[in-house]
Amino acid sequence: MSYHNIADSTGVRVMAERCSTCIFRPGNLMQLRRGRVRDMVEQAQNNEGVIVCHDTLDDELQAVCKGFAERHATQYLQVAERLGMTVAWSK
Repeated sequence: MSYHNIADSTGVRVMAERCSTCIFRPGNLMQLRRGRVRDMVEQAQNNEGVIVCHDTLDDELQAVCKGFAERHATQYLQVAERLGMTVAWSK
């Protein structure tokens, strides 16, 4: 399991908007193998985690994928939201 820098004392960073090649946009803009997005979602849900926006993976600070956050309220995201600890993040 890998860990990403999606949160700090200001809160959990969630992308303010879906990036242009978001895996949750129609079509297969990232050219992923069939079923890959489903597998990623299942893994995130099973681990009560998130999907990190691919556009932030190489950044010092990463953020949760907006498409994932809009569709899949894992316990991690629910707690952050209820505590007012989500931060809209833009690159």
